Amino acid sequence: MEQNFTEIKRRVRHYWFKDGIGEISVGGLLTALAIYFAGHRALPPVSNAPLYLDLGLAFIFILGIAFTRRLILIFKTRITYPRTGYVEYRMESVSSLPVRIGIFIAIAAFILLLIMIGRWVGSFQWVPALLGGLIGVIAFGVNKLAAGLERFVYHAVLSLVLGIGFSVSGLPPQYGLSLYYLVLGVWLIGWGGRILKKYLRENPLPERGADD
Repeated sequence: MEQNFTEIKRRVRHYWFKDGIGEISVGGLLTALAIYFAGHRALPPVSNAPLYLDLGLAFIFILGIAFTRRLILIFKTRITYPRTGYVEYRMESVSSLPVRIGIFIAIAAFILLLIMIGRWVGSFQWVPALLGGLIGVIAFGVNKLAAGLERFVYHAVLSLVLGIGFSVSGLPPQYGLSLYYLVLGVWLIGWGGRILKKYLRENPLPERGADD
């Protein structure tokens, strides 16, 4: 019985990621972050704007995650559910409001800690490698949890390679971060678009009955 329930959960996760909408939405978020860091680098160093952008990064990141999740649900409601039915992928352990608030606070604290460490060390050169590793672990975890979606292994490897590559490239950290987010974001959008195109071709909208 327990084995059957585990298999059902894996199938739900597999179905959730099957249409590529998640990758398109996350790719859009990463592309927006690429623009953010490019603008950060373009600002005059004598102004206080870079400092304000540093302090606002946590809130931008949190709002971006919330907006991306909402966007995924909108796309799935309009595209996926009419074709193959409604299945919601929820993690019960993080569904309550206090837990979500705690996660958001932890994200904000983590980002602010990175900023403080970077200013103390005098360099943010290592940040792309760190983020590449973290996002790579998440992508690899999706592959394991969602019944073998091998494309997430490619996402994980690319994230790690890009992160390390831009960290050792000698580029200024903001440029490295911007390029990391841009390349990975465009990769996810392109791959997700290909998956979505295949999904739409294989799952056309059902014809309405005569009484509809």
